[in-house]
Amino acid sequence: MVVRPKNRRWQELEKDTIPLEKLTRHFEAYNRSEGKSPKTIECYSNVLRYFAEYLKQNDLPDTLADLNIDVVRDFILYLQTKKRWSGHPYSKSDGYLSPGTVQNYVRTLRPFFSWLYREGYTEENILERLRPPRIPQKMVEVLTNGEVSNILNCIDNNTTSGSRDKAVVITFLDTGLRLSELIGLKFDDAHIDQGYLKVMGKGAKERVVPIGSVAEKALQRYLFHFRPEPFFEDQDNFFLTLDGKPMSINSVQTLFCRLAKKSGVKRFHAHLCRHTFATNYLINGGDVFSLQQILGHSSLEMVRRYVTLASAQVRVQHRKFSPMDKMNLGRVKLGRVGGNGGRNGSKSRKELLAL
Repeated sequence: MVVRPKNRRWQELEKDTIPLEKLTRHFEAYNRSEGKSPKTIECYSNVLRYFAEYLKQNDLPDTLADLNIDVVRDFILYLQTKKRWSGHPYSKSDGYLSPGTVQNYVRTLRPFFSWLYREGYTEENILERLRPPRIPQKMVEVLTNGEVSNILNCIDNNTTSGSRDKAVVITFLDTGLRLSELIGLKFDDAHIDQGYLKVMGKGAKERVVPIGSVAEKALQRYLFHFRPEPFFEDQDNFFLTLDGKPMSINSVQTLFCRLAKKSGVKRFHAHLCRHTFATNYLINGGDVFSLQQILGHSSLEMVRRYVTLASAQVRVQHRKFSPMDKMNLGRVKLGRVGGNGGRNGSKSRKELLAL
């Protein structure tokens, strides 16, 4: 007599023995059904696979019952002591993983464990009490006007590649677009005469980004005189390579590396243009709410950082425009430091700096 399985309930299923690999595949399918971007899904999957590899290398069990906050904390400690590019066949190890990289791993693991809890795999959110490691808040040095001039002046605007490259750089600096947004810009979404671009941002959210007159002229010059015919009939990307194919992330990064070397601005990269745009937008009188919309941020958290950047830039500029420094005080006696005004009463520069 064959004993058929009963109509079991979810609570009766043996979930503790499910391996991490199977949970990862289920999580991938869930993210696809939620409409997450391929880049986000790939990021989640890569981190989870790396986590599974860590467990395997350290002879740790990878079943659901063995995944707890202590295991994840040990994984974080491992990441903090891991050499960068370790095991890469061509790149030499250069220091440890950055705090930002480690934090990104943690921020990727937390949604996975939250999903386990929501789906009923676990009775509690295992990582609810886990906080990502803090990142040292370093002040970003945005591009100066002189550096921007050096970069633009080393581009030959009278060639196909030069006209395109100048339009790319100016668009970055005038709009703050992300690299993926610029290369994904469609021909029909570039409303240059109307003064705006329509871009697809993170989370498949479309938004309108205004452009200034300088950017309009650069884009029109490229469009009307130098933009090649698309290689494919159904190709509708705005920025194209010389053979008419869509520009890729790698091609734009190569362009920035070439310009950085040629102009002498070695720190020049695409995302620095985004920081420079946001900072200058605020310095020139823009408000944080419109900046949030232009940049495509869902919250004001990141925009507040740009407010700090703009404030720092204003303080630096004060040295150039200090009212007292601009006055002619050559005939005004400011007096000596010291009580009796004599040699013994005056202090040396080293002594003053030590005060």
